[in-house]
Amino acid sequence: MSSTSRNINDKDDQSYTEWTVLYHAPGQFKGRGEFLRLMLEDAGASYVNSAENLYGPEGMMDGFRGGDAATAISKHHDSVTFPLLFPPAIWHRPKDAPSVMVNQTAACMAYLGDVMGYAPSTPAERARANAVTLNALDYIAEGRSSFHPVKNSMSYKDQKDEGDKCSKEFVGTRMKIFLYHFAKIVAGNETSTSPIAGGSAVTYADFALFHVLDATVSQFNTEFYAHAWDAFEGKELKEYYQWMKDRPNLQKYFQSDRCAPFAGDSMM
Repeated sequence: MSSTSRNINDKDDQSYTEWTVLYHAPGQFKGRGEFLRLMLEDAGASYVNSAENLYGPEGMMDGFRGGDAATAISKHHDSVTFPLLFPPAIWHRPKDAPSVMVNQTAACMAYLGDVMGYAPSTPAERARANAVTLNALDYIAEGRSSFHPVKNSMSYKDQKDEGDKCSKEFVGTRMKIFLYHFAKIVAGNETSTSPIAGGSAVTYADFALFHVLDATVSQFNTEFYAHAWDAFEGKELKEYYQWMKDRPNLQKYFQSDRCAPFAGDSMM
């Protein structure tokens, strides 16, 4: 598996790979692209990370094509098979079927689940999986925003004093609400090492929840935040987190050079 950006358009080219994660700065930080990588890694799939052709008026992402309507709706990059707004996006190019390209983390994870065997098996399980996934994404979005209280598009480094204050408040308030909610779900399952949506097998919801917990540990279990994960009393949720972290293919990934570090701020 590679994290290098390169020409990835031709299915007949030697560099062709079936799966591509489209996201910023491959290999430099995890970001939201990590939700997709965890599923690909756990499944043992070959994939590449790419930021090629994401930006500019003729790029893949409509959100980066310019502020005026004419530019936003004008012809996009030739590679795009379905309009994309912002990364992350998954680009699936099976040899024997048309390409699939979709953005939005939850949509990407649901698609990966359907193709790779991480889909819920009943409508009720799917509803629970979607609820957990969307709540996990809301949680990490709120966590990120706490580092950017002045302006969302401004670097954390340019609003560090305000971001430090706001993120500390987040840890003492909203973070606890989310974590205790997730802990309640885990406690209601058969064991703390059971799939989060209540089915017999791991689904995309497990990867969503695992990653936001991993981001919590990395970001907030420090002296500055009073070791918030260690202080959290949800024993079952901690057991669940470790259970997911110990999955063999994820362990191989975490120990490889394919695994990018967290950015160090904003839970990214």
